[in-house]
Amino acid sequence: MAGRSAASPAVTGGAVAPAAGPAPVGGRDGLAGGALDGAVAVVTGAAGGIGRAVARRLAAEGARVVLTGRNEDGLREVDLGPGLAPAAVHLLDVRDEAAWDRVVAAVLAELGRIDVLVSNAGIVDPGAHESLSPGRLRTLVDTNLVGAMLGARAVLPAMKARGRGAIVQVGSLGGLVPMPFEASYAATKAAVRQFALSLRAEVAGSGVTVSVVTPDSVDTPQLAQELELDEASLSFANPPLPPEAVARAVVKAIRGGAPEILVPAAGGLGARMAAAFPRLLLWLLPWLRRSGARRMKRMRAGSGRPAGRP
Repeated sequence: MAGRSAASPAVTGGAVAPAAGPAPVGGRDGLAGGALDGAVAVVTGAAGGIGRAVARRLAAEGARVVLTGRNEDGLREVDLGPGLAPAAVHLLDVRDEAAWDRVVAAVLAELGRIDVLVSNAGIVDPGAHESLSPGRLRTLVDTNLVGAMLGARAVLPAMKARGRGAIVQVGSLGGLVPMPFEASYAATKAAVRQFALSLRAEVAGSGVTVSVVTPDSVDTPQLAQELELDEASLSFANPPLPPEAVARAVVKAIRGGAPEILVPAAGGLGARMAAAFPRLLLWLLPWLRRSGARRMKRMRAGSGRPAGRP
């Protein structure tokens, strides 16, 4: 299986160059219908909860996984599974256009192509909107939205030249419904969804697919950050998803080429339908927030966390 190695490559601005891989993979459009064995897959935010799960899932499918992120120690700790190691590891700040150019050039030089980009890097910064400094707001927007745009911009020329590729953006149901005390985060995720669907239409017929995976809250260190803030209760209206559920959806998007995959499907569809009736949705919010507050209390008690801060 592609990607097997006795040792992981060093975390560098450039990375280990493995032997040439199998012939290009893919089917009708992008990688739709094709096997992932041997595909070169770049994952951003790979040191985080969703990023790690996505990387492991892709590696298990035989992809040659390129881990990227800002957390060097976290990248070193990513375990892809027994006998599996990343094809390359690169430090990458998704907000930095020059860094994107360097990483993409290095991957193309080392591995010959990029078949998949999973644009997963993102942050949350909950709190009353007026309490967030302009710098914090810019960091949120640049990481969650501009980073996704820069990543797609960097890989598209090579994908179009080969007539094959898949870009998957990781969004959030928070981009479909109002998120009090996380308004800026919700805005970035709404924009990521619109960007993915619009770019998909733009590149139609090129052999490249663009999809967005839209999950409910996921059990990650970022959700633990939200657990500290009472006002973030809406993020806990439903039980948090395991990161592996998002990883499965990402692989499904790559293989099936769907424009959007909601996770979970039923809850996501409900959120999307409710978004068409904002007055009703806003009327329901107090009930949803109370439900979330009760779940937060149980989760804090179960983890030994202290009561949240207002």
